[in-house]
Amino acid sequence: MSINKQSNEDSNSSSKRPLVEKKKVGLLGCTGTVGQRFIQLLEDHPHFEIACIGASSRSSGKTYEQVVAWKLSTPIPSKIRTITIVECVPNEFKGCVIIFSGLDASVAGEVEENFAKQGYAVFSNAKNHRMNPLVPILIPSVNPDHLNIVTAQRKKYNYPGKGCIITNANCSTTGLTVALKPIHDLSLIHI
Repeated sequence: MSINKQSNEDSNSSSKRPLVEKKKVGLLGCTGTVGQRFIQLLEDHPHFEIACIGASSRSSGKTYEQVVAWKLSTPIPSKIRTITIVECVPNEFKGCVIIFSGLDASVAGEVEENFAKQGYAVFSNAKNHRMNPLVPILIPSVNPDHLNIVTAQRKKYNYPGKGCIITNANCSTTGLTVALKPIHDLSLIHI
């Protein structure tokens, strides 16, 4: 009887554990609208867990709920409410494997570069690096092969480890590109 009981306990406890350990990620620019949207999108993500959130020195040291003027229709995720905000400097994000950046373009460039120089993979929403031919503008359903340029980026800028910067496309461009990709694949248009 104790064997069965142990078996049930083991199966119950293993069912509560995630099949894949979530990767710890950091978020820069957490109080702005883009940062809020990142939080919303990552709330129940199967692979990522927000471990650290960063904003300006004005917000640093305060909890998220003390600082943010939440603009989204969903409530602030309970896991985020009480996280203490830190400044957007790499040494505050130890343990994070990926940095998502919702920083405004007025500050994003240098801050994101500092993270890449410290070996962080930075996924940026800002326009600052989009014109750099060594920075992929990624639309995963359209051009995942563009990630291959990261190797050259790391070499040129001496980014250590997994350090790199990857951007997304402008929001209006993304919608158009996603719509045109299947048409292009069918050879109905040539771009």
